[in-house]
Amino acid sequence: MTGEGTPISEAALEAVGNLLAAAQHLGIGISFEPDEVGWRIGYIQGMGGGELASAYDLETAVRAAERPLDELASNRRS
Repeated sequence: MTGEGTPISEAALEAVGNLLAAAQHLGIGISFEPDEVGWRIGYIQGMGGGELASAYDLETAVRAAERPLDELASNRRS
């Protein structure tokens, strides 16, 4: 987990930016929540939401959230 005072890597920041841009294009909100183990990435869509991914570090969690976000977008188009 990225603790207070621990820098977030450039790769993690780039991944966060890419995820946010994709979600904005799809009209889906994204949440980032540090927890006792690492990071949890969630989504908000309409009146609902859920978890996309969680992992020990931010970059891994964000990259793991990409596929479920794509699946949400595909389900919206169906």
